[in-house]
Amino acid sequence: MSSFLWLLLYLAPLLGLTAALFGWFGWHWRGSDLLKSIQDLTAKLEEAQKALRTAEAEAQAATAAEPTPQQAPNTTEQQALHDDLKAAQNEIRLQQDAAAKAREAARALETESARLLSDLEHLRAAQSSTQSELATAKVELAASRAEHTAAQQALATAEAELTQLRSVPPAAAPEPQAKRKRSPAAKPKAAAPAANLGEKIAALENQLSAQQASLTTLTQERDDCQHRIRSLEEKTPPDAAGLRQARRSLADSEKRLAAATAEVDSLQTQTRVLRRIEESAAVSSSVPDDDLTQIKGIKKVISEQLYSHGIRTWRQIALWNEEELRAFSELLAFKNRATREQWQEQARALHEAAYGPLT
Repeated sequence: MSSFLWLLLYLAPLLGLTAALFGWFGWHWRGSDLLKSIQDLTAKLEEAQKALRTAEAEAQAATAAEPTPQQAPNTTEQQALHDDLKAAQNEIRLQQDAAAKAREAARALETESARLLSDLEHLRAAQSSTQSELATAKVELAASRAEHTAAQQALATAEAELTQLRSVPPAAAPEPQAKRKRSPAAKPKAAAPAANLGEKIAALENQLSAQQASLTTLTQERDDCQHRIRSLEEKTPPDAAGLRQARRSLADSEKRLAAATAEVDSLQTQTRVLRRIEESAAVSSSVPDDDLTQIKGIKKVISEQLYSHGIRTWRQIALWNEEELRAFSELLAFKNRATREQWQEQARALHEAAYGPLT
């Protein structure tokens, strides 16, 4: 009985040490299974402690069962058992220390994992913002290409008209009229302005389509940013850095969305105005052109630009409404010159001097 008890006490710390070593090497080699290794190590530690308690109970029972001097235990064997017990206790303390270190390493690993997840969320937000900006840039590039193509077509048309005009002999100068002051640069109505106007309307519609696609993309980007902010606000614990980044992305997205909305509104206004002029061109085809350069502030370049956009007479300028004034200010980039230099008032005075009251 004593030999078996001694053998059990001798093997218990060795088994516990083996379990601890396997648990430690398993945690060191397989960081992803750290929690499982800790659980296994704890279970083996509990088994070793249970075996040690059993051995202690048996040793105490054996000591109590030997009351007579004839049955007194061997002092050397008792001392060996006592030493083995102390060694087992020391081994258990070592295993407890190893388990504590493993738990500390697990907590450090969880903290690092949380930080990596936060960094990953930031990278995803930055990637989403970059992809949205790239899509917007592609849309703007397509619009620029469409505008460039329309400009090339308009240039080719203008060159063809110029070649045609050069091949036509000059017409006889018209006789001066006594009652009406005619523009010295007046010329008969031609089909070229209508053709140019149609090309400009087509170019505006291409730009409008591209900007509307960009507006859709930016709206979706704004909605994604808002959804990401709501998710971060509901996260526990809150991700302050990610929330700041998401709010900056939302502010930038809303700024670009407002600019795109204003651009779409401007293009829609310009398209409506030019459509109305195109529709009225057939009715006013018999009306001769006026010399728009007689209006102070309108030079030859602006006069030609107005003519290519269907504005040929003083009457048309005098009857501009707010929408038309804004549309041509944006189309020809003369800002508020028309208001500051009173183009409409001058146009009305020139028309009434030449043709009578404006109706």
